[in-house]
Amino acid sequence: MQTIKSIKLTRACAAALVAACASLSGPLFAADAGSAPLLLSGRWVQNSDHWQATWPGVAMAARFQGSAVGVVLNDARSHYAVEIDGQPVAQISPASGKRTVWIRDLAAGEHRIELIRRNETPDYAGSVYGFTLDGGQWLAAPTPQRKIEFIGDSFTAALANLSNQRDCSDAEISSSTDISQGFAIQLSRQLGAQWQTNAMSGMGLIRNWNGNLPDRDFRTFYTRQLQTDANSKPDSHWQPQLVVIGLGVNDFSTPVNPGEQRNTEQRAKDFQAAYRELIKTLNARYKTPHIIVTAMKLWPDDQQRPNVRAVVDAEQAAGNQRIHYLQLDAMQLSACQWHPNRADHRQVTQQLLDKIATIKMQW
Repeated sequence: MQTIKSIKLTRACAAALVAACASLSGPLFAADAGSAPLLLSGRWVQNSDHWQATWPGVAMAARFQGSAVGVVLNDARSHYAVEIDGQPVAQISPASGKRTVWIRDLAAGEHRIELIRRNETPDYAGSVYGFTLDGGQWLAAPTPQRKIEFIGDSFTAALANLSNQRDCSDAEISSSTDISQGFAIQLSRQLGAQWQTNAMSGMGLIRNWNGNLPDRDFRTFYTRQLQTDANSKPDSHWQPQLVVIGLGVNDFSTPVNPGEQRNTEQRAKDFQAAYRELIKTLNARYKTPHIIVTAMKLWPDDQQRPNVRAVVDAEQAAGNQRIHYLQLDAMQLSACQWHPNRADHRQVTQQLLDKIATIKMQW
C-alpha cells in the first residue's frame, strides 16, 4: 500500500488559495475533529467518534472561516480527493493508522472543504473522524435542495477512469479510479445537487460478470448501508428527486456458461422482472422520483439495450410516466479492462444533462 505524502496545491487552483499545502500531522489530534456541521453525501454509518463507508463516492463537506483545515481519518484501502472551494487540492492515499492531513496557508475568509472517497471497497469499511481547524471557526453546513441517486456497476463507480491503458494491475486500477471525475458526481455538480452513488464493480442485477458468485448479486448489497454489514439499513431520510440507473452490463456482457442456473432466455426474463421490482421499490421508498434508465450497445450480442428498453416500455404501458430511457452513445472504453475513460464520462454527463433538460423536474 502507498503511504501518505505531503502534497502541494497547484498555484492555479483559485484566487482564494494562496501558497497552500497538505501535510501529515504528528500524533496529536485536535479536539474538534468531528464537531464541524457536516453535509454527508452517500451511505455513511456514524459511530461514536467516526464515520464508516464502503460505497464509492461518499463525501463529507463543511464550511469554515480560517486558513488551515485538517482531515482526520484511518483508512488502509481507500483513496480520497480533497477539495477547497470546488478545486482539487490534495489526494490522500491509503495508509493504516489514525492521521490528520492538513491543508494550510489558505487565504483569509470563508471556505468550503469536501472529502470524496474515490474508489470502492465493498469488503472493507474505512474510518473518517471528520475535519479539524487550526484556528478559525466552523460555519453552517451546505444545504443543497437537489438530490440524485445513482445505481450501477463499475461504469457508475468510474473504475480506472484516469487510466489510459486497458491492461492494468489491481493496484493500478485502484489508484486510477476517481469517481469525483466520473459522470455521477460531475452531473451532480453541474446541477448543484447532492449525490449518492450505489455502484458495485462486477455485479449484475441478477447475474454477475461471467456468471461469477451466483449466490449473490447487486440486489444482495443494495439494501445495505455498509456492504460489509447485512444488518445495516439505508437512511430513510434520503429522498432523491432523480434516480439514474445503469445496470445490465455485467448481466449481458458475457455469454451464459454451461451449468449456469439460467439459460439465455431465462436470463432475459428474470432480468426484466428484477428490474421492474427494483423500480417498484424505488417508487415506494422515495416520493415519486423521476428515474432515468440507461443502456448501451454491448459486445457480444447487444442484449442490454433491448432488455432495458422492454422494462421501460412495460412501465410506461402500465402508466408510469416518470421513467425515462436513455441510450448511451458509443464510448472509447480505453481505460483498464475496457472501462470508460475521462472523455467517456464527460460524454455520459452531457447526455444525461440533455435528457434531464427534457424532463419537467420538480426540484
